[in-house]
Amino acid sequence: PLLTMAARTSVNTPYQPRPLNFLLEFNKAWETMVATDSTLRDIEIIEVTKMLACGKPALGCKELHCENKDCTHSKNIWFTCSSRACSRCGKKSTDNWIVQQIDRMPHCPWMHMTFTFPDVLWSLFRNNRRLLDKLCQLAVDNLLYAAKQAGLEIGIFCALHTFGRRLTWHPHVHVSVTLGGINAHGDWKALAYCHEK
Repeated sequence: PLLTMAARTSVNTPYQPRPLNFLLEFNKAWETMVATDSTLRDIEIIEVTKMLACGKPALGCKELHCENKDCTHSKNIWFTCSSRACSRCGKKSTDNWIVQQIDRMPHCPWMHMTFTFPDVLWSLFRNNRRLLDKLCQLAVDNLLYAAKQAGLEIGIFCALHTFGRRLTWHPHVHVSVTLGGINAHGDWKALAYCHEK
């Protein structure tokens, strides 16, 4: 019978398994994949291996003791992996990064856009990863062209995603762009990037 995550979670274990970890560890799926899949990149192997060790004895811990000499209570704080692939560490890192970026952005109306391209081209970027940064540049160049036509300097924030919601290869670019910009006189002017039909 298939084990459930609840059955594998014990009160005495130093960590609580997360769904992705459970899937990769079940029946040694990750070990088998590393041994048999020659398409895995070194960085993928390193990051997933770190993620699977997160909060476990392999990474060590800090043991905390009560300040009262007569007290025997102690607690282990297990070290984390700090991997962006980790659902716990990556989420925390992303949240901190977002807070820092928000402080850098001008306080004005923004619009979110997604730039993508036909799926027949996806493998080109999977096999030539150095081209991925060109996707962001293409999106930015298109928006800068529209702003230049309007005589405005705009704000753009761009993030490349290489996987879609189903965790399949789907390179695309998320862009946040100001709904206007500064003209040559330093005045704010609104700018629409798309028009309703």
